[in-house]
Amino acid sequence: MQQGYAAVLCVLAVLGLEAAAPGECELTRLLQDKLQYEMRLQYMKHYFPIDYTVQVQYEEVLRPANITRLRNGTVSEAALRYLWFHVSSQAVLRIREVLPEKHPSWKYTQELCQLFDALGEEYSKYRQ
Repeated sequence: MQQGYAAVLCVLAVLGLEAAAPGECELTRLLQDKLQYEMRLQYMKHYFPIDYTVQVQYEEVLRPANITRLRNGTVSEAALRYLWFHVSSQAVLRIREVLPEKHPSWKYTQELCQLFDALGEEYSKYRQ
């Protein structure tokens, strides 16, 4: 396994993607490549104004403690993967809402949205 994967790798490992479908695995690998720390730092920190924030609701934040609590409950791994997908894709959409089209991060977030859309189509094929 390569070093330097973003925090997404931790979340994906927690959710147990080893049982995922092949199409889902390929798309999450592409997302991991896009969400590497260096890329997130470049596009989501260096190109944003200092102290710029995007307002989110408490329910829109996926915390590791919440994942652990759900795993210890009766929630399936597939449902947890779908939850990660939903929260992450909504976060990227919220960021895109505030970016002007000429912003340096616009293309990066557009590519992330396309990957999340493809993953959403993959999930719709076998959604429970």
